[in-house]
Amino acid sequence: MSSPPVTAPAVHTDVTACGWWRPCTVQVVGEVPQGQQALRSFLDRLVASFETQGHTVLDRSHGDVDLMLMCGQVPDGPKPLRERIPEDYPPLSAMLRRRHGLRRNPRHVVAVVEVPEQLSTLPHGEVIAAARTAMGRLGAAKVVFVSRGDTPGQVREVTLCTMEGGHPTEVSDIADRMRDRLVTAACARQVAEDYDTVRDAITPQAWQDSPAPGQLADAGRRMGELGLLSPPLKVSDFVSEQLADMYELYMGMRGFSEGMLFAFDPDLDCLVVSASGSWDVDKRALRREQTVAVEPRLADGRRLRVLAPTGVLPMQPSVETWEICALMEACPTVRVTKDPSGTWLLDPDGEREVPLIRAGIHAHVGVVSSDDTVIETVAADREQFPYGFGCGTDLTVEIARDTVRRSHAVNDPADERTYVRWPLLYHGEMAVELWKPGLPAQPFHGLLDLYGTAVQFTPDDVPQPV
Repeated sequence: MSSPPVTAPAVHTDVTACGWWRPCTVQVVGEVPQGQQALRSFLDRLVASFETQGHTVLDRSHGDVDLMLMCGQVPDGPKPLRERIPEDYPPLSAMLRRRHGLRRNPRHVVAVVEVPEQLSTLPHGEVIAAARTAMGRLGAAKVVFVSRGDTPGQVREVTLCTMEGGHPTEVSDIADRMRDRLVTAACARQVAEDYDTVRDAITPQAWQDSPAPGQLADAGRRMGELGLLSPPLKVSDFVSEQLADMYELYMGMRGFSEGMLFAFDPDLDCLVVSASGSWDVDKRALRREQTVAVEPRLADGRRLRVLAPTGVLPMQPSVETWEICALMEACPTVRVTKDPSGTWLLDPDGEREVPLIRAGIHAHVGVVSSDDTVIETVAADREQFPYGFGCGTDLTVEIARDTVRRSHAVNDPADERTYVRWPLLYHGEMAVELWKPGLPAQPFHGLLDLYGTAVQFTPDDVPQPV
């Protein structure tokens, strides 16, 4: 039976009751540009809202700040929003430590700007392009666009844009709900650097014999053909060459690509994932050296172990890899055996025990409808995680574990569905295939066959639930 995707209702969760919530420190820096009364009104209400919920709002700090809100300015004019965003060199955020005497950079810098546009009325791609341009030119990983109303000081709506492509908009209870979104982001800890490389963990021959890198490459090509993966993006697509050079020199940032792929290799007894898009990786054309073997369980519940073939220093794995390990840890196991052709098949008496999840994808697309009889959809738990988190945070890892625990297809042996998908709030979805009877012999084949048939999707309009 085909049905529209599960649409999350507007949430009214008291985030202070969520297990991850904590009081934060907040600082607003920079003068509100003259005449921008809507921005001034919004910031006044936002600061009051932070204080009401128990957060500490500082006039000055020494860098121990969870959220720093940085006032920027975008001039009005006839050109589209993206073309009006001025470039600061160096960007505003690069000047924070010197101007404000900080010992270290704040954990989250959010640019806040006033504009006449209502971003909720603009096409998805146009909003993302404007947001990423603002992020690059102002030097902030998140941007809040305050849309002015018809009268002085009136705020029509406020949109929070994130690097992953999220851009949810608030039109009522604006200050309180935007406070909750910002606090949600501040409470999540980045995990992308939490990994250790285990040298000489795989012999050169075993790595060369592994079919998993080739399987990921084939699946990446097909995802590109289907429209599930977009071309890589360069920092210079959004900023001047001079500023792009600065990002590369001081931050090692040249560009990024969206999406990821992973598969469990029973021969190696490990996961094989696509490398991070920040390493100039085009996931539509993966090479063996752009795939990474990792231990499927996180060490101490948080650190990833990269398994290096002898003589190889692997690339950094995709930022979603921590989530994938959480999926593997949370799902049941099954047994498989290798047939004479070398293909691993499900077998109750098989020679090797593997996680029930065999392979999967992460794609920045929106789903229009999906066939529940073929692929299970697990709705987001908006009681415990009302606003979602960006990829590569500890709380996204917890969401992955929670999602697997709530999946019927994963946990009920009587459920014959071989595929499971779930929306990632604001920027895309995950989908996995399970070792069950009827699963095609090769990873990804059956899963990708669903996209465009049992799963109708579009990369041009990713849902932005309130």
